[in-house]
Amino acid sequence: MLLLVSAGAEPLSLNEAVEIALEQSLAVDESRVQKALGVQSVAEGVEGFFPRITTSTSASDSTFAELGSGMWGTDIRLTQPVLDATTIFGLLAGIQQAGISKAQSIQTIARLIKDVQNAYYDLAKSQALLLSAERQHERTLENSKVTTRRFELKDVSNAEMLRAEANLLKAEQDIITAETNLENNQRILSDLLGFEEIKEFKAEALPDAEEPYSLSSTVISAELLERNPDFDVLLRQAKSTDLTYWGTWASILPSLNLTASRSWTQDEWIPSDWDTGANSIGLTVSFPIADVTGKALSLNRARLNRKQSRISLARQELAFRQTLAGLLATQESSYKGWEVAEKNVELSNEVYRLTMRSYELGASSQADLLEVAAELMLAERALVEAQAAYWSSRAELNYFLGSSLED
Repeated sequence: MLLLVSAGAEPLSLNEAVEIALEQSLAVDESRVQKALGVQSVAEGVEGFFPRITTSTSASDSTFAELGSGMWGTDIRLTQPVLDATTIFGLLAGIQQAGISKAQSIQTIARLIKDVQNAYYDLAKSQALLLSAERQHERTLENSKVTTRRFELKDVSNAEMLRAEANLLKAEQDIITAETNLENNQRILSDLLGFEEIKEFKAEALPDAEEPYSLSSTVISAELLERNPDFDVLLRQAKSTDLTYWGTWASILPSLNLTASRSWTQDEWIPSDWDTGANSIGLTVSFPIADVTGKALSLNRARLNRKQSRISLARQELAFRQTLAGLLATQESSYKGWEVAEKNVELSNEVYRLTMRSYELGASSQADLLEVAAELMLAERALVEAQAAYWSSRAELNYFLGSSLED
């Protein structure tokens, strides 16, 4: 029995497929991790404003042998950053990275939806192609029966009889090939939906093509770019290079810290009398002293990375404009191809019916009938391909416009 009509095949709509993927696909786990990384980035930025407590114990003497036998010095120090440009930019970088992680999470889900839609359309296409192969087999079988009757009446030669049998074998092979393609698409969709084993799904038939999207212009607007998941990630990453650039400049600024400490001097490693310590509170102004050459190189590297990100962003915007134009053109051409293919199937069916009747009456040759049957099969497949191409391009366009998540 064919996989398409097997008892275990579970009917599945496109919306159900997307819902299952959003519940158990590996991409959903990836999206959650990306969100968690964003929260982690903010937490790491905030952590820079927390007070730091350090402790140290030291001893010194005139010789290595006498080290530790004299007095020990212990110090516990609390440092609270008050004004530190590096810490501030660290928090801003954490917030920026959280935005990037959120955009990447949305991008992951949008890609999952697009991939599930395309896989579903491929499954529906393979089912339709299998049905076309079955219909071609039925036509070939009918042709074979008519040829057999005419052969018994001595109206056709033995060569034509053998040719009919050969075409029947080819039709059977076409069914096997279509079944294999269907099984492969079942596997792809099952993997995308997060199933550990291959599940047999029966997709709904490909719907008729709709009127293509019509946009007033293919000029990439800022609003459209913000909705595109890919460009949103690139834009946020470009902004992060701006922050890195200014953060590199900020690293050479002085910092202000509030300090509080308690110190002991004792004969033991750990102080035995905590009340004898001395307290101190003060403000510390730190001036970073760094290698001038190294700092200049760091600044130049940040400047070049900033420029490079802007160039990449501009190139991507140009590529997006071309992609949008291509997607709209594909929608238009596939829609027109579907209209032509639908009419062609109707005409080819009628031509096949008339040619079969003519062949039964002996007015047409077997070659004429086989040629018409082949043309009908190609017309059916062209219709399926046009439908699948239209809906696949619609899925790509929905992803590009950021509307797949809204739906």
